[in-house]
Amino acid sequence: MRRTLWVCLVICVGGGAASIVPMLGASAQEETGTVSQGSIADHPYFQVTDGPSPGYSQVVDNDTEGRFEAPGWQEGSGIGQYSDSYAYAGAKDTAPARFKVEVPATGTYSVYARWPAREDNSATARFGVNTTKGIKWTEVDQSKDGDFWVKIGAYEMEAGDGYAVRVAQGTAGDGEAVADAVVVLSGEQANPEEAAGQETTFQAAGRRVTGRDVVRKARTHLGTRYVKSPPHRCKAYRKEDCSCHTKVVFRKFGRSLPDSPPSQWKRGQRIKHKSNLRPGDLVFFDENKNGKLQPWDHVGIYSGHGYLVHASSYFNKVVESKMKYIHGYWGAKRLKKLRR
Repeated sequence: MRRTLWVCLVICVGGGAASIVPMLGASAQEETGTVSQGSIADHPYFQVTDGPSPGYSQVVDNDTEGRFEAPGWQEGSGIGQYSDSYAYAGAKDTAPARFKVEVPATGTYSVYARWPAREDNSATARFGVNTTKGIKWTEVDQSKDGDFWVKIGAYEMEAGDGYAVRVAQGTAGDGEAVADAVVVLSGEQANPEEAAGQETTFQAAGRRVTGRDVVRKARTHLGTRYVKSPPHRCKAYRKEDCSCHTKVVFRKFGRSLPDSPPSQWKRGQRIKHKSNLRPGDLVFFDENKNGKLQPWDHVGIYSGHGYLVHASSYFNKVVESKMKYIHGYWGAKRLKKLRR
């Protein structure tokens, strides 16, 4: 007879008394869909890993010699691209652009991409990643989330040095697909800005803070240990729960937030539709669906393409994961004076 492992899990209750609920082991949780703060019950990878080659990353740009191929694509330049230029294509029959990436060992890798914000970008561009089970295609709305790294997904990739990431025009033909740069990181949770050697502090005089800046700062907390506050003290990069994480991130930009999801919900302007979410928005969840943001409540920072940076008790750390797998979407708020 199969035995079930029971683990006590502390739930984020937004500044109130901590609640303890039992949580099933991974195999049982897959069957029952047990709810937990920041839960991702049917996430394709149950273990958030460091990957087969911890610390490995590779950035490939359309200007990287010998590592980009895009027959029939045109070259453009402007503001927001990774380096000097980007490639774009509008015709649906144009062959996909391809980025050649070295994968050092078979295992799980995160793939991020960036593109300049342009009026002509396609809302249905497609990114294809070579996985151990063939090419997996994902539709990406490039009319949004431009000028910074956007997570495309986490994939099981085979070792080798080949054209591992592709960009193609969308089926709707509603604009131009853009191939600018990609970064492949070993493991599910790593900071693409660090891999690309880009700045992650944003206090330049005379520069308004953007939601993209908020996401960049939030990603510097990836891997920080999840510890409930209260009863423990909220400490940036050391001990963070969901509302502690959002609090310490926004504090760097002069925005004061209480360490409580229900109280944070009272701040900012409400976003009426998920389709209007932008990087840097606060996203809230009523995970036990009791009609209020307690006791099983959750908050995180939207990072584009349906992803969320958040301190999760399920993963026991700060992660960037798919928002759709977190139960009980409640709504989102956008803090004032953040330029998009």
